Amino acid sequence: MTAIRYTPDSVLIPSTAGDLLEWAAHHITRVGIYQSRYSLFSGPGRLVNRRCSVGGALDVAAGRDRMAPDRSYDLKAIGAALDDAYRILAEHLEGGPVPVPSGREPARHHKVIVHLWTLAPGRTAQEAAAALRAAAETAHAADRLF
Repeated sequence: MTAIRYTPDSVLIPSTAGDLLEWAAHHITRVGIYQSRYSLFSGPGRLVNRRCSVGGALDVAAGRDRMAPDRSYDLKAIGAALDDAYRILAEHLEGGPVPVPSGREPARHHKVIVHLWTLAPGRTAQEAAAALRAAAETAHAADRLF
């Protein structure tokens, strides 16, 4: 397994949950954390120097505002890895499996958990990066099992 190294302008997109989580941790460390529901990565172009939420960092890791028009991407595989990354991170933040309320879409529920955690008063970029790295370790360990 070859991990994609973090570079803010890279058009290479990680395709495993562990690599997405790791890339997002590097990104949060570099750009900081922004605790708002509005204006996250809004505007034209790659906004790699703007602060972001934890979910925003995961979305950028999965290619948001980074995909090159002259490359082909396996969007289905990237989407599946992103959903898995959100699930693993939500489980890490909650300390175990996250029950999904009846009638809720699991991926959406996991995103809500991650976003609410990000919005907690006083949350720091260091805490966010540490959570992403810990979840990445869990994901990498699971990949090694199979």
